[in-house]
Amino acid sequence: MDLSSFSNYNRRKTRGVFSACIDCNEIITNPVCSDCLATQMRVMVSEYSQELAKDIVECDVEGETRCMHCGKNMGLCAHCFSRDVYEQLKEKNEAISDEFMARFDFNLREKFM
Repeated sequence: MDLSSFSNYNRRKTRGVFSACIDCNEIITNPVCSDCLATQMRVMVSEYSQELAKDIVECDVEGETRCMHCGKNMGLCAHCFSRDVYEQLKEKNEAISDEFMARFDFNLREKFM
């Protein structure tokens, strides 16, 4: 276990304020759950393809952070969920994936561009 993980664990344990993403282990700073994101993403993608929009599904992961839209507990950050959807879209339709990234960046450009 590296020191940064230990520090984050202690902060969560003592204050209960911080919650790390189960995928990237970073603190969740954009608390929007996959349900709320998937709904918005399907609307955007359906403007171009109804079939691809149907492929966007939620990833319900319990966590300590509450979604700022619906109040549901969540454990997967917006960046990781968006990255997964982006990668799926990129395989199927690069033009739609480019538009998706423009609307749901969550620091994806740092990794993919």
